Amino acid sequence: MIALVVVLISGFSIALYLYLPTDREPSITLIMTDDTRGNVTLWHKGGDWVDAESLSVILMNDTGRRNYQYNLTFNNEKTQFLLVHPNRQAKKVFDLGSNITVRIPEDIWASEDIRRNMSVKLVTPKSIIFTGRIDP
Repeated sequence: MIALVVVLISGFSIALYLYLPTDREPSITLIMTDDTRGNVTLWHKGGDWVDAESLSVILMNDTGRRNYQYNLTFNNEKTQFLLVHPNRQAKKVFDLGSNITVRIPEDIWASEDIRRNMSVKLVTPKSIIFTGRIDP
């Protein structure tokens, strides 16, 4: 009797395992803005939350590429992006209402020709979440 119960439970467990959802890539609705001071901001308007430490912002143009990573202390604007939450909460996730701001270096931002071909990507190690272009 015990052997029958063990066999039934293991068979039932295997059948249920096939119906578990698989991992999926995050889906986020973003709005990108830029200003005259060289700041590019990505606004989270809906969708999944993402761990900020797994995010990278990539700025690319014809002359090069620059990566920005998250750091809670934000002590180097040349390699890090600033993550801001509503009500200035200290969280390590990019979620609804929060924004990511990247400061583009002055030598790049000052040249309109370079900015014309600049694209912005928000990526995780597994996927590209967002791609956009900066209008000069």
